Amino acid sequence: MEIDNERLARLKAAYKVDLPGRMEIDTVSRILSAQGIETASCLDLGFHNPVASTKLRELGGYWTSTVWTGSERRQFTEVLNEEVLQVGIGDELPFEDKQFAVDVLARGHLTGDPEKGMTLIRECHRILKTPGYLIVGSEYRRRFSLMRLLGKRQAGGYDERQMFNLLESGFDVLGVKTYCRFWLQLMLRAFSGVDPNEGGFWRGVCFFVAYFLDFIFFFNKGYHLIAHGRRKTWREQRAADGHGRSLADSVLFS
Repeated sequence: MEIDNERLARLKAAYKVDLPGRMEIDTVSRILSAQGIETASCLDLGFHNPVASTKLRELGGYWTSTVWTGSERRQFTEVLNEEVLQVGIGDELPFEDKQFAVDVLARGHLTGDPEKGMTLIRECHRILKTPGYLIVGSEYRRRFSLMRLLGKRQAGGYDERQMFNLLESGFDVLGVKTYCRFWLQLMLRAFSGVDPNEGGFWRGVCFFVAYFLDFIFFFNKGYHLIAHGRRKTWREQRAADGHGRSLADSVLFS
């Protein structure tokens, strides 16, 4: 069943005004373009607007989409006109081992919880081929930020070291990028109660103005993070010297 034109137009309008979401897709696209994925089997995991998935498909490759909720599954199926699967209980991914060459995990699912984060990264590792590429998005944990001065508490996230520690057991980390600086993050908080798949003229205007105001903070890192890495044999990191240094690795699976 295909989506009607009016609903599709609303989703496209929502994507157009969601500047932070577009910046996430643009960053992911630059990383993938450098890898060359024209014939690769690719998975996008956890995006909320199916238009984001259509943008990734423009890069080439053979894409599959997976979401967390039943309503998103129905919506993605209608827009993409293909089968879309849903993540299982306990963040189990509904795929066979080593099925994909690329896995893109959208921002919002790695929340800083160590156990849940490692479970999801293990699953991403399981379904990736060797060498396969993982791209993950999350909130960027900052030691100091203007948002804190405004009383805006940050929920979860990772800094560079924490993200490296999360990925290092199964991936060679190739790079970490940040985006979405102060004014854009402030607008995201201001519109946090608005349906992300609903467009809005004033929402678009606010994001547009915030984007240019953020040039003032060009020297600062953003509030969102994207890391990418290349799959390797999984080695559990075990610290035994009391200082967080790994003394021995045990191979779990490859």
